[in-house]
Amino acid sequence: MINALLIRRAAVFSTLWLVCGANARDSSALDADGVQMLLPTLAGGAVLSLGKQDPNAAFNMAFDYKIKAIQGKEAGVMFWTMPSVALDYSSGNQGYTARVHLRAPGAKQRYNWKTQQGYLSSPQDVRNQEFTVYLRVHELITPTIAQAALKIRGGGHHANDPDAGSCTMMTLAPVTHKSVTRFGKELSHPLYDYVDLKPMLDAALRDNTWVGLKLLSWSHPKDPTQVVNQLHIDTTAFDAVGKPANQWRLLSEYTDIEGKSTGRYTKLVDWGALQTTLRVDGYRSVDFAHMSVREIMPP
Repeated sequence: MINALLIRRAAVFSTLWLVCGANARDSSALDADGVQMLLPTLAGGAVLSLGKQDPNAAFNMAFDYKIKAIQGKEAGVMFWTMPSVALDYSSGNQGYTARVHLRAPGAKQRYNWKTQQGYLSSPQDVRNQEFTVYLRVHELITPTIAQAALKIRGGGHHANDPDAGSCTMMTLAPVTHKSVTRFGKELSHPLYDYVDLKPMLDAALRDNTWVGLKLLSWSHPKDPTQVVNQLHIDTTAFDAVGKPANQWRLLSEYTDIEGKSTGRYTKLVDWGALQTTLRVDGYRSVDFAHMSVREIMPP
């Protein structure tokens, strides 16, 4: 039965997913927060983590719109709550948003998606990566645009320098959204491309419910014109005493290919960057915990 199951997974999810799955079953592969690492950390690679820091004062974290997070504890889980702020989107819609960033300390953006040198700030920027965060949303306000976006490989988002945005993302949305999970690009702020993805599981963003998310992104070792992007999910999130449950499963996958159009963009996004972001739209507030990003060894 087990062998047959593995064969079916290989046919559907490819050898890359089997590598991730094998690593996920290795109970020794835990980070400092007790969270499963689906792929190993690259020796000497960058690791950015919230850990036990106060994100309001941490040197490697920042909030948009001068948000202040409030610490909480419930059922053994230590977390931070950030309120949303009202926002007029460039599309003309109105809504609410909350955003928190992990940033390489001391780094300054030198390049954008058009001028990048394999990185935006320095060769130490996180490139092949595993971005993890646990989140819980509260009070759905704008159902059609509500989503949680894990944004990577990007820089500053400024009206006076649109090309600095330079990021990609994967999303999880409530069932009220037209697509529960998507791959996105925002190379020039605020111009988005989204590719709707078919979820491999029955999962969605739900009010007052913890969920663990991991975005894995790596350059294909045998084809430099491709980047594999995977969104993994843990719908159990925490066990009875508040420890990470580590029941990770693949939700969606997208392979970014040089020259393949996502709408307005055909550029392969494979560079390292100084900024990694959790952005949540459409809810009154969001709790988050165990936020981290690591430079990984591609499978």
